Amino acid sequence: MLTLEKERGVNRRVRASCVKFAKAIALLVTLGWALMSPPPASAQLGSLIVTITSPTSGSPVGGTITVTASVSIIGSITVAGVQFFVDGVALGTEDTTAPYSRPWDTTTAANGSTHTLTAVARDLLGLRYTSNPVTVTVANGDTTPPTVAITSPSGGATVSGTVTVTASATDNVGVAGVQFFVDGAALGTEDTTAPYSRTWDTTTVANGSTHTLTAVARDAAGNTATSGPVTVTVANADTTPPTVAITSPSGGATVSGTVTVTASATDNVGVAGVQFFVDGAALGTEDTSAPYSRAWDTTTAANGSSHTLTAVARDAAGNTTTSAPITVTVSNAPPATLAATRFENTDLSITYTDGTPAPGQPAGWWHGSRSRGWSGATASFNRSAGARATFTFSGTSVSWIGFRAPWAGIARVFLDGAFAAELDLYSTTEQPQTAVFSATGLSPGTHTLTVEVTGRKNVAATDDAVVVDAFDVAPSSPPSTAGTRFEETAPSVTYTTGWTRGDTTRAWSGGTAAASATAGAQATFTFIGTEVRWIGLRGPETGIARVFLDGAFQAEVDTFSATEVQAVVFTATGLAAARHRLTIAVTGLKNPAAADTRIVLDAFDVRARFEDPDPSVAYTAGWTRENADKNWSGTSANTGSGTAALSRTAGAQATFTFTGTGVSWIGARAPWTGIARVLLDGAFVTEVDTFAPTEQVQAVLFSATGLAAGSHTLAIEVTGAKNVAATDSLIVVDAYDATLASSAPTVARVQESDPSIAYIGDWTTGSRFTFWSGESAVLSPTAGAQATMTFTGTSVRWIGQRAFTGGIARVLLDGVEVAQVDTFAPLQEEYQAAMFSATGLAAGSHTLTIAVTGAKNAASTGAVIVVDAFDIF
Repeated sequence: MLTLEKERGVNRRVRASCVKFAKAIALLVTLGWALMSPPPASAQLGSLIVTITSPTSGSPVGGTITVTASVSIIGSITVAGVQFFVDGVALGTEDTTAPYSRPWDTTTAANGSTHTLTAVARDLLGLRYTSNPVTVTVANGDTTPPTVAITSPSGGATVSGTVTVTASATDNVGVAGVQFFVDGAALGTEDTTAPYSRTWDTTTVANGSTHTLTAVARDAAGNTATSGPVTVTVANADTTPPTVAITSPSGGATVSGTVTVTASATDNVGVAGVQFFVDGAALGTEDTSAPYSRAWDTTTAANGSSHTLTAVARDAAGNTTTSAPITVTVSNAPPATLAATRFENTDLSITYTDGTPAPGQPAGWWHGSRSRGWSGATASFNRSAGARATFTFSGTSVSWIGFRAPWAGIARVFLDGAFAAELDLYSTTEQPQTAVFSATGLSPGTHTLTVEVTGRKNVAATDDAVVVDAFDVAPSSPPSTAGTRFEETAPSVTYTTGWTRGDTTRAWSGGTAAASATAGAQATFTFIGTEVRWIGLRGPETGIARVFLDGAFQAEVDTFSATEVQAVVFTATGLAAARHRLTIAVTGLKNPAAADTRIVLDAFDVRARFEDPDPSVAYTAGWTRENADKNWSGTSANTGSGTAALSRTAGAQATFTFTGTGVSWIGARAPWTGIARVLLDGAFVTEVDTFAPTEQVQAVLFSATGLAAGSHTLAIEVTGAKNVAATDSLIVVDAYDATLASSAPTVARVQESDPSIAYIGDWTTGSRFTFWSGESAVLSPTAGAQATMTFTGTSVRWIGQRAFTGGIARVLLDGVEVAQVDTFAPLQEEYQAAMFSATGLAAGSHTLTIAVTGAKNAASTGAVIVVDAFDIF
């Protein structure tokens, strides 16, 4: 198990150790699942968990039994086989095919003796993973038969359609299985797992006929017992419809919030289901079991409006009855307020300061953790005493969303500068996205909540990490804008049927929102930029959506949350500088803990941001690249921590080339930053003193607008000079924002599984992984393997992955080699990365080939190449 050094300040010595470890497993081609295993996820590739599933520990066994095991894969490594052992002695040969099992003749062991069973899973590298032991006692010579009785249907019952025949069975040692019979003929196969049951299609026998049901139970020693017979009558010619009436709410009632609509229904044979309707539209799915009910969110209806409720009961023969209508009035005034607004760990309302370094406790924060199911996909870590995260907010209550774990430390909390609590975050189990501190009843206005790392820990804890994942503030307000905000009412947003628009019951951005629980309903947003954020709602009653990017499936988003928060629900970054389409599709599905499937669309944020490592930025000598010591722009699920370029070398330049009509330089103001010269299209424009008495990251340091449409350059030149009050002359290039032309081309995304891509050689399809485009990708370390896409367009991008095991690929355009791409990542793995781009191609058909060379960077631990998707425009 790897340690958490990726999240411990990115200690260089620890990263070297991680690389040595990674070399030992370089042939593993699954690259992303390390983020879901114990820390640091960004350097681990996976593991196996093997569990004996039968027999259970402590159970008696007799005769010949089957020993079975399951193997859970953490990450995406491959199971080569499972070897079973009895008291350390191999039980048969290794089973190389799931489901994994081997028979054991217990009669070869002494009766009454105790034995230990284990299973060892082996992966393709030969690494082995041993299950927990299971202890059983041999009980041969069993002469006591089981007992068995049919529990449903009851004797004398009238049945129709497909019915479930069930039985209870017990035995002094253990029931091996129950076989059901209808008139002496076997009903399906023997059921070997309690509860024992089989379905019987009564429509296959004569209507009105009488039939005898029996069940035979068998134990492992071969003893059997037959249940008492149960006689039933088949009635499949039912012409009598059910009766049904709505019992709640009552006619003329005033309703608000989420109400439960209930109905009573009876039938001479049996009610198959009840479907509820509001104004003739189905309310959820049919309820097939009594008591019959469905939840209705009245906030989706206009306040003060009247609505008609009905219920339709159905029996197994297809007879239906509609209830008498009930009319109710919706009254949701005063408008409800959201429980909270969520501010993620990278929000600029949070100020991070370093702590005092100590062994294993770097001073700075690491903002790019992706190792758990963090809110917004990332979280910030620190272990150094005195390090602080100060959140400034306006509201009357606040919660710190953090992390409890066996390796979490002790933190102190200050509210408006006054000590509020000391929190021991140690827990025997990991608890991500946990509200570890809350304060309510604050006076309206602006407040600060400070989280301070102590560098101390519980005596039982294995580490002292403190995590800032997010903050929740109530009463709610729309999340802060990143770039340009487009409301859900904008002309660039189109809807299919199934959406309720103009909701005003909450503090939505722009005052309104759209919502839908209709499976298949879609909302499509068209925009120009490189980043997009969907602003919506997470809560106990929100469901699962599928997101499509530029025509291809991109991700599945579960919006469930135990508490209701208005938040950024989905983010896409690193897109081509072009026109895109983001589609949100309602699935009608939900988290098992959710009460409803509703999807909420409030707004979208768009910007054309180009981060410091982007190929459009060229650096002369003198820059320190990809610094991750601060809360720089770019932190995301794709890249982990945001980075910046720093220099104090006089004359050093960073030049950004873009096509558009405006540009901004994103950098930092601080006591330690100096003076820079700005040149636009090669001409000197101004000198910028970036000194400030307090640190301001992701600050806009220069902007130019109203440029002629076309290609431009913005150069930042370090002078080496500084303000007299400054302590240093560092210049920071964090990112650039551009205003792209409205004539930008439209992108079409092609996932790696598209038929237009032909594969040659050894490619492996990875298991589902949320950080890949479309949650899937193919990969290969084998020299000679090729992936060739045929497309029509003038520009193309290969979307792949930079990884610790990344190799070198050759890129061929129309059969001619145009580049060699090194996909190795030295600091953190990057997903959905643009590995190669070509523009200005002749209109017409082209081919782009990614060829695996089997070669690698000297620092890489493998030669794996990943094909995730392609962009055509």
